[in-house]
Amino acid sequence: MHFEDCLCYRLGKTVRKVTRAYRDEIAAYKLTHGQFFVIVAVMEEEGLLPSELAEKTSQDRATITGLLDRLAKDGWIERRPDQTDRRSLRIYLTDYACQHKEAILKLFEQTNQKFLGCFSPGEWRQMQEFLDRLEHCT
Repeated sequence: MHFEDCLCYRLGKTVRKVTRAYRDEIAAYKLTHGQFFVIVAVMEEEGLLPSELAEKTSQDRATITGLLDRLAKDGWIERRPDQTDRRSLRIYLTDYACQHKEAILKLFEQTNQKFLGCFSPGEWRQMQEFLDRLEHCT
C-alpha cells in the first residue's frame, strides 16, 4: 500500500480542500471554520443548550464552549437563561447575526453545492452511506 492510499490521508486532504473553500468565503465575516459551522447550526435552530449544540455539530463540550465564547465576544450569539431551568443557558442569535443570516446561509449553501455538484443524487446517497459506515466502524 502507498501513502496516497491511506484512508486518513485521503480524507484529511479532502477536508483541507473543503475547509479552504469555506475559509476564503467566510474571511469577510472574521469567522473561523469552526465558528462558521456553529453559527450556521444556531441559525438553523436557535435556543439549543450548549450540550445539544455540541452534539449537533459533533464537537466535544470544551470545544463548543470555546467557540461559543468567541462568537459571543464577537457579537454573533448570546446566552439566555432557560425559562424552565435558570441554571441552564440557551444559545440565540444577536441582532448582528440576524442581519447577516441570509448572506451566511447563502454562502453555506453555495459552497456546499460546489462540492455536492461533483456527485449525482445516487452517488451522494452512496457517499453518505460510506461515511456513515466509516463513522460506525470503530
